[in-house]
Amino acid sequence: MPEPDLAVLQQWLLTTCTGTGEAHGGDRMPRPSDVVRGSDRLRAEERVDIYARGYRARLRECLKAEFPVLHALVGDQVFGLFADGYVAARPPTSYSMFDLGAGFADFLQETRPQPLGPPGSPDALPTALARLERARAESRRARGVETEPDHQPVAPFAVMTSPDLTVRTPPTLRLLRLDFALLDTVTAADHGVRPPVPEPGDTCYAVARTHYRVRVHVLAPWQHAFLHACAAGGTPLHTAAATTARTCGRDPSRILAALCTWLPLAVDAGLATCTPDDRS
Repeated sequence: MPEPDLAVLQQWLLTTCTGTGEAHGGDRMPRPSDVVRGSDRLRAEERVDIYARGYRARLRECLKAEFPVLHALVGDQVFGLFADGYVAARPPTSYSMFDLGAGFADFLQETRPQPLGPPGSPDALPTALARLERARAESRRARGVETEPDHQPVAPFAVMTSPDLTVRTPPTLRLLRLDFALLDTVTAADHGVRPPVPEPGDTCYAVARTHYRVRVHVLAPWQHAFLHACAAGGTPLHTAAATTARTCGRDPSRILAALCTWLPLAVDAGLATCTPDDRS
């Protein structure tokens, strides 16, 4: 058999290691003995199998590190089934292990038993947890507010008296709306305690980083809507408040009144940045 070209060899090795079935390449695909030297102790196929099992184990460990709450909740065996199925369905294509978990939540959603149950069904819990944990991982790596000169505390009086205030959300912010109350479960796992099974419940979340620490915040629906309104590069305060009022069916004046006390806290938590409009 002629020596395979590099692309074919790479595809064969990835397919072999991830258990994705027959690789594309037809007659050009090598056999283990064509590229790996066997010995009296181990045949070429056995050596490749050892390497493949080690590679898959490494991928499982990377997924456990990114999704520790899900792993703690479902246990090692079930998480291993999730991880192996994911790697087989979506072999890694990036040099960075950070990219490995990007599609994990979508995979868990796609492989739920059919027909899908109502919101809050137990089989939807792994997907919800995976989405929240992926948001934490992304927030941890994104450019944060820690070194931005515009990220300064804002006083309640400034919110009341500054009609030109522009509100922006930072790249570290991730907004989610999930069908479970996950905060107690996440907190328990983060403290090394066996996490409780979360109760179903429509819940708004913000994942944000401040002082280089990522936190999960539970939001009221109007707060969630307000941050969404400020996400596209920054929005004048009164415009965002009016958009929030329409979205939530509330009076704009009540939204503005609530912002006087909540927005300074949101800025302090890294959920938003406020600047005068002439600096935007």
